[in-house]
Amino acid sequence: MAQFLAPYPAVRLLAIASAGIAAGVCWRIPLWYWVAAALISFLLLGIFLFVCRGKPLSNAAVTAYSLFVFCGFSLYTGSLYNNLPSSTVRNWLDKEVLLYGKVVSRPRVYDKGAGWILQTREVFADGEAREASGNVKVFLRMRHGTEPEVEKGDMIRVKGRVGLIPRAENPGDFDPREYYRKKRVHAELFCYGPWLMHNYGIDESDYFEALLVRPVRRYLSGTIAALVPPGHEQQFIQGVFLGQKELLDREVYRTFKAAGTAHVLAVSGLHVGLIVMVLLVVLQRLRKTVAGKWIVLVLIAFVLLVYSSVTGNAPSVRRASLMVVALTGNSVLSRQSFPLNSLAVADLILLSIDPLELFNAGFLMTNAAVVAIILLYPVLSSPSETWKGVAGEVFRPVWKAFSVSLAAIIGVSPVIAWFFGTFSVVGIIANLPVVFLASCMLYAMLPAFLLNPVLPELALYPASSAWFFARMTLGVTEYFGDLSWAVVRAQPDSVWIAVYYAAVAAVLFFLYRKNPAGVMIAFLCAANYFVWAPVLQAERSSPALVRIVAGNDTALLCSVGGSSILIDAGSKPWHRETINRQMRRNGIKKIDAAIQFASPDSLVGAIDAQNHMLSEEHHLAQSSFLVARSGNDVLKFWAGDGSFMLVVSDPDALRRLDSERPDIVVVKVNRFGIDDYRRLAEWVDRVHPRECVVLCAPRLKDRGRGLLAHLAGKRGEVTIVE
Repeated sequence: MAQFLAPYPAVRLLAIASAGIAAGVCWRIPLWYWVAAALISFLLLGIFLFVCRGKPLSNAAVTAYSLFVFCGFSLYTGSLYNNLPSSTVRNWLDKEVLLYGKVVSRPRVYDKGAGWILQTREVFADGEAREASGNVKVFLRMRHGTEPEVEKGDMIRVKGRVGLIPRAENPGDFDPREYYRKKRVHAELFCYGPWLMHNYGIDESDYFEALLVRPVRRYLSGTIAALVPPGHEQQFIQGVFLGQKELLDREVYRTFKAAGTAHVLAVSGLHVGLIVMVLLVVLQRLRKTVAGKWIVLVLIAFVLLVYSSVTGNAPSVRRASLMVVALTGNSVLSRQSFPLNSLAVADLILLSIDPLELFNAGFLMTNAAVVAIILLYPVLSSPSETWKGVAGEVFRPVWKAFSVSLAAIIGVSPVIAWFFGTFSVVGIIANLPVVFLASCMLYAMLPAFLLNPVLPELALYPASSAWFFARMTLGVTEYFGDLSWAVVRAQPDSVWIAVYYAAVAAVLFFLYRKNPAGVMIAFLCAANYFVWAPVLQAERSSPALVRIVAGNDTALLCSVGGSSILIDAGSKPWHRETINRQMRRNGIKKIDAAIQFASPDSLVGAIDAQNHMLSEEHHLAQSSFLVARSGNDVLKFWAGDGSFMLVVSDPDALRRLDSERPDIVVVKVNRFGIDDYRRLAEWVDRVHPRECVVLCAPRLKDRGRGLLAHLAGKRGEVTIVE
């Protein structure tokens, strides 16, 4: 039993807790089942402990304890994920209300406004005020470039319409509703303008935020603004020190992602390590006695708590702070420290506070990177210990830095590919100079914060050095991020990721056992799977019609005569990536023709297609199909097999198409009333197409969707695509 608990008891406990959290989300069973299972396992644990008193724990006691932890976390997670309080704001869906509450997240500025999370305390609706609870995602519409007059910790009243958070626009896309559900945010409120919001100022009862967090945040932000010239460099320094990466220019952030160096923008172990190092140097004399060591530990924990709150409590900074406190605590107690166990302790504390954190991309990525560094770095860096002479002294630090970067990339790349569908090849090299320069920028800026209150003129010198290192960091990142081969598209499934991590674990196991044959067997087995799995996988047939939601517009991918045709390309340049993502998901490798119907010509012309038909062109003839434009609202397609398809922009366009006899008609619907219902039903009865496909606009109201559902129930040839 002792072998089971040591030397990594927290790791084993974390594995059980994580399994319980996953079960609480994935297994849709009543909560009282978990309550009963937890009580039974707790009673069994008590019985086994009583029987084994004074003796080593039995396997039965350990099993009962594990079941109790599993069921306890499942119960806790299920109650958070599936249950809402009776006073939830969702009771006022689709109503204009006046909400009163506390801003619990930093406002984020978008092109058309700003958004934040509001912890609701009161709702005024239907002429009366009622107590309310739950978190609401607020969006305040503002002019472009306007900053919201609200900060985290403020008490505000805001008026708007309550609605459900939208689901994913396309299959496989990011799902906002599920994302916010795991953050315990179940509704959104749209506010039409700043005149419908009143800010009462900071919550005076929150002394920690009012007396410490906000003044420190304002001081750091104000110092950077005063000492660093405006521009991308100032935005970068603000983002790195305060975790405000949303301040970065969109293109700058893209280059960081492409270069595989976006992690330097997250407040993490690099920042925490710098703070702890400074504190240890300043408080060195206190660490001579046991009492002094405890004082230093408390001060470190307090400073990290303040800094974590100042930077937005990101998973990476919380994990790093808790891990440092655990390691420092072991040092005070004169106990041997195991970094992997300290990491597990930090994770257990985070998951005990919020078990749904387990599904946060940041939580998973930071843990994957740290675990990989802990386990792989000793193996990767060990060859440099045998290097002799001047060359060895010079290249050993470089190799060790490279080993840290390589270990982190090995650990985190599958998680990044799973969430974002990309993998940065160049990141293995780019991380060396970028992390070094970003570290220099952090070290250079720290004296500026200390000097600015007393000697602001002198503080300009370290701030100028920080600006220089920030400029160098941005330049190096831009160079690597703009390389054509920097990013590789990859969308691994769960089996692929499981095989990958199992192979890494097996290779590590055999390396530590000094079994080269086992290493080769594990490596070759994994390589065989990765090579042959795509070959043996059955090729998916592409669907005939694929609706792609791109913002408020709809694009259409269709197959005509064996050729893939794209109709429209959204309304923004970044919608092209949405189209490419849906092509990969549906097994469509290329586009034979891109046709303008409602999108701007510039976007359709930018699509990588063999042929283009823009707004001024009325015909496109190819060997397998013919396209003709009839006005601005009708497209006609003839395939080589004789089939005929119509695409119309709205039901009203069908009035002049009674003489047509299409096999398939595709009707785009932006709004749908009773007149549209009659018009479409009568046209289908007269023309008798084999299939009538109705493409619903993203913002189509529920009444229109209800009418379409009724029509589809009455007419078998009508298919609704939402």
